[in-house]
Amino acid sequence: MGENAERGEEPETVEVPAKPEASETQKSAASETQKPEASETQKPEASETQKPEASETQKSAASETQGQQAKPERAETRERPKRRVPVPPPLNLGRRLRALAGVDEKLLAYAPQERAWYTSLGGVVLGTATIAAFSMWFAITQAVGVTSGWAVIPVLVWFFFILSVDRWLVSSRIGGEGRKRLPVLFMRIGMAVLFGIIIAEPLVLRVFQTAVEQHIRDERAAQLADLAGRLKKCNPAPTAPDAPPPAGCTSTDVLSFGQTPVATTQQLAAVRADAAELKAQVTADAKRYAELNELARRECNGTRGAGLTGRVGEGPNCHRLRGEADEYAKTHRIAANTARLGVLGQQISTLEGAAQQNQAAFEQERGRQIAARVEQARSHQGPIGLLERLGALHELAGLNITLALGIWAVRLFFILVDCMPILVKYVGGTTTYDRLVDQRLRYAEATFEHDLAHEMDERAAVLRKRRAEIDLEVLEHKAFLGDRLSAAADRLDGTRR
Repeated sequence: MGENAERGEEPETVEVPAKPEASETQKSAASETQKPEASETQKPEASETQKPEASETQKSAASETQGQQAKPERAETRERPKRRVPVPPPLNLGRRLRALAGVDEKLLAYAPQERAWYTSLGGVVLGTATIAAFSMWFAITQAVGVTSGWAVIPVLVWFFFILSVDRWLVSSRIGGEGRKRLPVLFMRIGMAVLFGIIIAEPLVLRVFQTAVEQHIRDERAAQLADLAGRLKKCNPAPTAPDAPPPAGCTSTDVLSFGQTPVATTQQLAAVRADAAELKAQVTADAKRYAELNELARRECNGTRGAGLTGRVGEGPNCHRLRGEADEYAKTHRIAANTARLGVLGQQISTLEGAAQQNQAAFEQERGRQIAARVEQARSHQGPIGLLERLGALHELAGLNITLALGIWAVRLFFILVDCMPILVKYVGGTTTYDRLVDQRLRYAEATFEHDLAHEMDERAAVLRKRRAEIDLEVLEHKAFLGDRLSAAADRLDGTRR
């Protein structure tokens, strides 16, 4: 009592019910059952109608008397003084925590030494539900990508749901001993582990949030870079109007361009081909023309050699060889071709400038379209979602064994914390309070059976009474008819006389 007063407990008490003595009605009923019943031959005809009700009353009194005789000690026991057991006030913090464990304070008052244990159990249930609420908050914010005040509603719903589940797990009895408890225990541990996994995963993601988000950002950047490289590879500078896309490129990888440098490129290639052909011809003609002029010069200088006269001066051979050289230059149009080659060189320079400009415009347009496609892909990525975080966490665990061990250590820790209520309940074993609950349940069952039997007896008594009333009415009607018949017979005899 002193300890409870120090805790601020109000003088609420639980009174132990006393065992009452046998009532006077039961004693009188027992004494009446000892009296002999009147025989049917000694009773008048009208009293026979009351026989069913009287006999049933005597039977019920006799049955009560037999019950009193079967337990003489209970009937003779005197009423003991009621023992007052203090109960904490309703606003007591410990009582509030024990309520989360489903504890009946009036029943626990008979074992006050176990209050601390059940208070701790209620704290474990509250802590698990609180952790579950934070887990739901992290899961919603990670799935949506933003923090919203509306998330409080599902968080509270999840909090009370986990609180109710854990309260059911620890407040309901496992039942039985030894192997009989194992199936129910495994079922409840399985439920606790399942909820633990669901609750633990968002918390693990929150712990490794920095690494997970950085991995996702790197992966997204790599995907965008791969997209840009693929688009650039699949859209090179076209060399023909209907050139097919490179191998490995799909139709979605091919971009559409309003203007390409194909015409300028083709024209430049044609001019270059003509210039190369003409240059080769001019080079060959110029070489031959130089050989003819060299031969005429040697003839005119009197140089000895094959086909030369060796005479100095402009003789007939000298004039002939010069004429052949001039004729060769005239017939092969060396001067005109050389001039034309210069014009082609100027055209090539002009076309090369135009081709460079067209190529730069094409690359600029291609870069603009690739940037637009990349930006479109980036916009489709959106905020980092929950499934993306789970995938990144799995990939990180596969890339680094140390990080994988850390992830599993944190995950198992939260799962174990979420399983604490049922584990604490099982490790604590069967307490005195549990045995008191079993006794109270057995007492409630026995009380129900007794009340049910009493109700059935009352219904049977009412039925028997009704039958007796009906029998009495029938007998009265028969007596009335007999009296009328006797009166009629008497009148008939009087008239005959």
